[in-house]
Amino acid sequence: MRRGREQRPGTARRGLSTRRLLLRHLWAFLGCAAVGVALLTIVAVPQLDARVRELRDDVAPSVRGSAAVRLAVLRADEAARHSIVRGVAGTVGAGETAQSQLAAADQGLTQLADHVGSGMDQDISAANGLLEAYSNAITLATVKYQADVEMRNEKLAEAHALLKRPDTGLLARLDKVANAERHRAGELSDQGVLLTASWVVAAAALAAAATVAGLACRTISRRCGRLLAPWILAGAVAPMALATVPAFVAWRTAQNLNTARGHLADILHITLTDSLRGNAGELTAAQQQVAATGLPDLSAFGWWNGVYVVVGLAGICAAVVGFVARLTTDYPERPVDWSWARASWNRATRTKGRRWIAATAVLAVLAAIATPQLLDRDPVVTVLGPWTGEEEERFLGLMKAAGIRVSYQGTPAQREVLLSRVQAGDPPDIAIMPGIGELAQYRAEKHLKPLDDLVKGLRYAGPWRPHGKGHTYWWPVNANLKSIVWQSRDAVGRPGTPSSWCLGMGEDGAAGWPGTDWIEDIVLQRAGPDVYADWARGTGKNASMVWTKGPVREAWQRWAGFLGTDRNRAKQALITDWRGPGALTNGTAFREVTPRCALEHQGSFAQGDDGARLTDAAPLLPGGPYRTQAYEVSGDFAALFNDREPARKALRALFSEDGQERWAGQGTMYSAMLPVMAEIADHGEVDSTARAIYGRFLQTEVPRCLDASDVMRPAVRDAFHEAVLRTVAAVARDGKSANLDAILGGVQKVQDVTDRDEDIEELGVCSEPRA
Repeated sequence: MRRGREQRPGTARRGLSTRRLLLRHLWAFLGCAAVGVALLTIVAVPQLDARVRELRDDVAPSVRGSAAVRLAVLRADEAARHSIVRGVAGTVGAGETAQSQLAAADQGLTQLADHVGSGMDQDISAANGLLEAYSNAITLATVKYQADVEMRNEKLAEAHALLKRPDTGLLARLDKVANAERHRAGELSDQGVLLTASWVVAAAALAAAATVAGLACRTISRRCGRLLAPWILAGAVAPMALATVPAFVAWRTAQNLNTARGHLADILHITLTDSLRGNAGELTAAQQQVAATGLPDLSAFGWWNGVYVVVGLAGICAAVVGFVARLTTDYPERPVDWSWARASWNRATRTKGRRWIAATAVLAVLAAIATPQLLDRDPVVTVLGPWTGEEEERFLGLMKAAGIRVSYQGTPAQREVLLSRVQAGDPPDIAIMPGIGELAQYRAEKHLKPLDDLVKGLRYAGPWRPHGKGHTYWWPVNANLKSIVWQSRDAVGRPGTPSSWCLGMGEDGAAGWPGTDWIEDIVLQRAGPDVYADWARGTGKNASMVWTKGPVREAWQRWAGFLGTDRNRAKQALITDWRGPGALTNGTAFREVTPRCALEHQGSFAQGDDGARLTDAAPLLPGGPYRTQAYEVSGDFAALFNDREPARKALRALFSEDGQERWAGQGTMYSAMLPVMAEIADHGEVDSTARAIYGRFLQTEVPRCLDASDVMRPAVRDAFHEAVLRTVAAVARDGKSANLDAILGGVQKVQDVTDRDEDIEELGVCSEPRA
């Protein structure tokens, strides 16, 4: 007999001994069962279960929630406008339906924030701010101004812009969230190649393990004369159950996921189509359909996953016990040899080179596990700013060139968004704002972090560069010139005629500020920088009557008298966006509208593509001509809310000379950095408009003064905006200004009752001559 062969008397020679055959069955069973159970319990079941949970617990509520909020806001808008048409707005406010729908929308947004996927937090935050601004505008239209047709129409136009402006309006934000969540639902319902392959391989491996256990039972029965091997037979039954039952559950779950995806698509279809008609009946029906559209049972596996682990391990252990017991009983002199594992390791590390390979592999695995724990988990810098469109792209390009990952949120409702995030304890890392008066309040409340080490040695011009003792909490990242008028090349007009001017008071969430620029410029040129600065800060000996008497009231009278010569022009200006009548639909700039206006009193950011020439505003202002005593300027200022190194790196890039040069003189972005100003002003190849703007920035004999409303306390600034709108409405209605004592007295009262803040009173407003 050959070595390694065993033969019973009277039997034929066999290819393998029973012992060796059972050992091979044992190792094959262990391998197949380990692969099958590992894939099933570690990959296939948990992954599918996670998909089900995410779609059921997050995606479905977020899709339904975004749809519900959209419909609620539209229904509130329709109800509020209908109450005006019916003449009951003054009696019931915006109407019970409108108020309840707005409350539901607000609650829905709060719940929606808990479910949306990564990357949608910015849009939810923006939607919250836009909803607040919209609620304020629509409430003013239906309550405060329900009897004032012109002001009511202005507020309705403002609400319409906040709601439906393409890309940045409330509905656009909600639609973006809904479509992103619908896309996520599609990804979750599609198991993909890897997950499907894990199910197939797991099922095949478990079926192979069951087959091997069955063959082992057959071998024992034929060679040993035993009818059954109970423990090994259990090992055949358990893997087979694990291969079939989960596969059925997975198939059923996949069907439910696809059904759920279809239902979510139906919800969005209802929302985005039926809401377009915008009447109360269709909106109510759409709300009911969304509420009635249910989802299939998405229970998935849950506790079954634990059962699979227990049953699978028990079945494998039972089979192994059966194999070992069989071998130990029949072959006591030759126990099961586990030395193969040691031999395999010895062979793998026999030489020095192999040991280096093994050590490198181990270190690579450890590095892959440890590296994510050691690195910064959140290297993305969150930034809230006022820029959208081309300006946003330019900013993101600057950050990309500096190697900084940024999550940027540009919104017209910046104040509401920032306030809601700060109050929720989740401020952006960096906020970029034009209003230093508002930033001063955040500084007083200790929300801002010092920037001293970031701005040390930087040469920036006043008044953008903060001055005074103590820490620096904000710094300019761009600058604009405001005391200018754009003159169209192919249109002729007279400065004293409103029809010659591009006039628009509208802006999402901040309507009225274009009118404040007119009044501020008149005050600055008539009364000079000192009076202007005291007015902006709310200081000086005449602070208690600065709005109702003296230069401010006189400037207001001249501006109102100018508008009063053309009631129709004033009426149109009240409901027109400052960017132009086509800003909401096709983006047409103001001076590109036919027939063209000849003049526009607007900042350097309104340069446009029509080739308009700029000139000083002072000689063309109502009541003039005046001598240019100072230039009104503005800027965007960056402040740090979270003291993180990635955020500081982003600010270094923004404040640096290289960063300022990247956008200075391009389009509507200008720099407050002195070296950049000087270089561009003297550079013959740079756009002539940029050279003209920087030339005025560098006129040291003429002071520069920050926009007064940007310096004022937020409450006073908002009252200023409202007073401008009320004045335009009165002119449009009566052909003359309303009772200025009442309008300006209201602003004065707001200033008197607003808490005085040393941080505001010490702000630098105007640069010193020769500085």
